[in-house]
Amino acid sequence: MRAKKGTEHALGIENAFWFGQKDTDTGGTQGHTRRGTGGVLEFIETNNAYVQNQGGVLTAPDFNTFLREGFTYGNDTKYFMCGGLALQAINEFARGQITMRPNEKSYGMQISEYITAFGKINIIHNPLFVEDYAGYGFLLDMECFKYRYMANRDTKLYTNIQAPDVDGQVDQYLTECGLQRIQAAKCALIKGITA
Repeated sequence: MRAKKGTEHALGIENAFWFGQKDTDTGGTQGHTRRGTGGVLEFIETNNAYVQNQGGVLTAPDFNTFLREGFTYGNDTKYFMCGGLALQAINEFARGQITMRPNEKSYGMQISEYITAFGKINIIHNPLFVEDYAGYGFLLDMECFKYRYMANRDTKLYTNIQAPDVDGQVDQYLTECGLQRIQAAKCALIKGITA
């Protein structure tokens, strides 16, 4: 049960890092301020990064425009984290140009490499990008992001936290962390890709 809840806790953090909204709530209990971390989506959409709303089928020229804009600033190697529809579209027009790197994983996910005239893309299918986000692709310069946590508040499992009169045991995973995000112009987003 601890392993299952630990996995759910980690997925909750990852979900916040992708889709969280930066927020401060001063109305917390006992005068405590609650903060919500902003995610990659909010960061790109609200900070003048390049956003291409495809609104249909992705073609090779459309993707070239996206790459041209996405590689304007930053490194010449970037990560393209995408949903299934986005990956399917790229597979259709980039056949023979995408190289699988067997047994190599980064951030715990399988990587495919795509060399373009604009730069190298490490393509990663993210299983969190389903339903509304299946047609999304984030071109990320990883130097723009850093995991941050409050002093002595990184993920920890607290055991036996139940009240003294409770029959049973209550454990809790607790993390006070956020995603540091800088230089949005080095990143880009393509969304609205359909099959």
